[in-house]
Amino acid sequence: MRATVDYAGKTVGWLLWTPDAYGVQVEIDCDVPPGAPLLRCYGEMSGAPLRIGLPAPENGRLRLQRHLSKETLKAAGCVDGPPTIFYLAEHPRQPDKPRSDTEVLRKQPQSTPSSPASKPRLPRTGDAVLDALLEDGGVRAERIPEGVRLRCPFASDRPFALAPAFVLCRVEGDEAILDWTKKDAAGMAASEKTAEIT
Repeated sequence: MRATVDYAGKTVGWLLWTPDAYGVQVEIDCDVPPGAPLLRCYGEMSGAPLRIGLPAPENGRLRLQRHLSKETLKAAGCVDGPPTIFYLAEHPRQPDKPRSDTEVLRKQPQSTPSSPASKPRLPRTGDAVLDALLEDGGVRAERIPEGVRLRCPFASDRPFALAPAFVLCRVEGDEAILDWTKKDAAGMAASEKTAEIT
């Protein structure tokens, strides 16, 4: 299936949605909106928004190729078919609900950041690319004594979510696994400081 991708109410590109035995292969090709912030691609239907991914600039276009697992699709309510709308945005849209002015005023105090106890925090690596993969939902993370373990579905004939860091991955069964240790994070911070100095 081929569908349009919108940004700020205008069509900026297309998305190719190809189901397979493991989920769906997605390919995105869009114009780079001038002056736009960092944009992610989302799908919208009756369930939760589907985080498709973070398109990267490539030859003056925003492009992304990735695989979405059946579990990711199920969590977003995409079991029976693809989303009806695809769009680029910094954050997923909130469902439109008619609200009175008093409801809006009543909800404003609740929009303050929630306490850490009420909302579980995802483990972070400190690496921008790996953390973006975690936010996109195609990669799972768990804390280990040495740092953070990242996992995603893997099949040798399909793209996988941890591909940007494939040299650090190992394969166990049908999963790609990357152990991001405190030593890796320290090495990354040191290389960033060196780059700033030179």
